[in-house]
Amino acid sequence: MKQKRILLLILAIMLPAGLSLHAASSFSVLAGMGYLSDFAGGSRTLFPSSARIQQGVNDLDWFDDVDTSMFMDINFGLTERRVVQDPASGAYLNGSEMTRSMYYYSSFYSAVSYIFRNSLFENHRTDKMFLTLDAGINIRFEQAFDSFSNIRNGRSFLDEYLGGESYWNAKSRNFKALPDINGSAYLMANSISFTASFDNMYQEKNKIYREGVSGNASLTLAPWFLANRMPDFFDTEVDYYKLSADMTYAKVIYNKENWKRWNKLSLVIEDRLYSQLILGNAVPKLADTISFPGLGYTSLPFVIQNQFKFYVYGPNFISDNTIPYGYVFIDLGLASGRPNNSMPDVAWENFMYMEIGLNLHFELFGALHVFGEISYTLSNIVNYGNFFDWNIGAYFSI
Repeated sequence: MKQKRILLLILAIMLPAGLSLHAASSFSVLAGMGYLSDFAGGSRTLFPSSARIQQGVNDLDWFDDVDTSMFMDINFGLTERRVVQDPASGAYLNGSEMTRSMYYYSSFYSAVSYIFRNSLFENHRTDKMFLTLDAGINIRFEQAFDSFSNIRNGRSFLDEYLGGESYWNAKSRNFKALPDINGSAYLMANSISFTASFDNMYQEKNKIYREGVSGNASLTLAPWFLANRMPDFFDTEVDYYKLSADMTYAKVIYNKENWKRWNKLSLVIEDRLYSQLILGNAVPKLADTISFPGLGYTSLPFVIQNQFKFYVYGPNFISDNTIPYGYVFIDLGLASGRPNNSMPDVAWENFMYMEIGLNLHFELFGALHVFGEISYTLSNIVNYGNFFDWNIGAYFSI
């Protein structure tokens, strides 16, 4: 069984081998790194927990006045997820269960996307293409296991949920609400996606702030018949459809520089709107990408969130990319629907929240970021309600 899984992974990685045959130019870049804000029961944000790499070819010159590229987007790393639903019925956990630290599991993942991209309409204001159209084939593997926090403390979420019966050693469990961890907790999710993005966001070189409008809309199709139901290889099942969109508006309302054009003081407002709709019979946790304070991912079909920020930047010192800055933020969120993967008799839920807070940042040479944040949340979410929260940490970003 493991040999078959390894063979599938090798074939997936080899697929883009022919991309450079007719390439005008090739590229390979570390596109980003991810960090766990809470790892093993404490803040460990300094060290990356995931990475994203892009390899491909661009400037293919297949169409007149169209910048065409083909590339492979690779993601791999570790993530940790909160369990908020009863594994069998899909109903939200009762009492204080949702707030208990044992209700987590971890997952190692590797994902690859093969993307065909067309960039249209040159934007002279931003020196970038205004509209980008993507079509992608996406393959993702996961292996779930108990959370590091539980391992460290000698306990297990599902062991306790099952009253002492060991889940992680069992191979026959079938929990409707948690398709990611059925059986031996191997997951393969295949999907095709279509994304349209526009970018009218202006940002000068070596400047942190930005100004303008950007956004995107994406459709992801991951039905069971895209090799997402393979009982001979995997115990899990994937079957969902997702429509998502986001839009960002930013405006510089004050800016003052010194004689070297280093920032002395800048005031910026930014507003970002996210939304997603997920429908399906087996929705994995990886499909849910909008989180609420305290609760994390809502596991509800419809989610919308708005984030407003007021930034204060400056002054630069040492270098033009070493700067302290901070922002006041107000977040609003709404999630609605019957929980994903739940039984027909499970109740419809409506979650709402408002979060107000302050974030202080220090960026050193454009790479090391140290931050601290404090916030207060008001919500109608059972067992969370109103609460203060804080977080401190650091991360690397280029």
